[in-house]
Amino acid sequence: MYQPNWIFAFASTIGSGHILEKKPCQDACKVECYDNFCITVVCDGAGSCPNSHIGSKQVAELCVYHFEKVITSKNWNYQKELPNQDIWHKVAKQTLFVIREDLDKFSMSNDLDFRSLACTVILTIALPKGLLVTHIGDGRAGYCNNNLEWYPTITPFHGELANETVFITSDIWNDDIVDNYIESKVVIDEVKAFCLLSDGCEKASFECNLFDKEKENYFDPNRPFPLFFNPNLRILPELYKQGKSQEEINNLWMNFLMSGNEKLKVETDDKTLILGVSFSEITNS
Repeated sequence: MYQPNWIFAFASTIGSGHILEKKPCQDACKVECYDNFCITVVCDGAGSCPNSHIGSKQVAELCVYHFEKVITSKNWNYQKELPNQDIWHKVAKQTLFVIREDLDKFSMSNDLDFRSLACTVILTIALPKGLLVTHIGDGRAGYCNNNLEWYPTITPFHGELANETVFITSDIWNDDIVDNYIESKVVIDEVKAFCLLSDGCEKASFECNLFDKEKENYFDPNRPFPLFFNPNLRILPELYKQGKSQEEINNLWMNFLMSGNEKLKVETDDKTLILGVSFSEITNS
């Protein structure tokens, strides 16, 4: 199997609630492609932490830096098989801890309270044989195979209280408990597209709060919504054919995240969404 190239749309937009509260956008995202693989990251800063917008940006940068070294040092971008679940989880956990340590050093060198940099992390790496995914906290991520079937790749972490989650700065790093908070997944499939997003986009793009009439309660199917994603799978190739630059695509994407449908338009939280579509779909369309 050859490694498809990718075309991406990615952006972070400030929520109307943060505008009213005179807070900055606390989300951040980053996409970088290398030799035979791409790294994508979404970070959502804790709303109650004054420097979380700095933390989310810094963690996104550190994720790309450290995970690029992991992939190339292990030659996973040219291996015939992806690492198994146990190996990937161990490596992802170790790398996220290094990133946490680097964030701590950053806080000290910039005279910032470490806890004030709190943010969630979702990371997806596209490789020749599939995807490597890991995360801390909430948000959503998923992928689409060649049969246009969408699947989730993470389960968002929610605490006992509403909107409660964990962050890379949280006290989760004890060996006895850390596996309760860091989830990793290896996806071995023909990946046509994948997504990762902060929770500000989940109501518009995922089935995540449905009512069960028989049980009379709400439940979370955690399913990417095809009617949201599939039209964009067609639009991205068209933008590529029109010669749009990455900046132009991202500006269009940002406008879409701000008001592309009614749920996005009324969302008060910051919104970040990365969508990647395989280059093979573009060239064969």
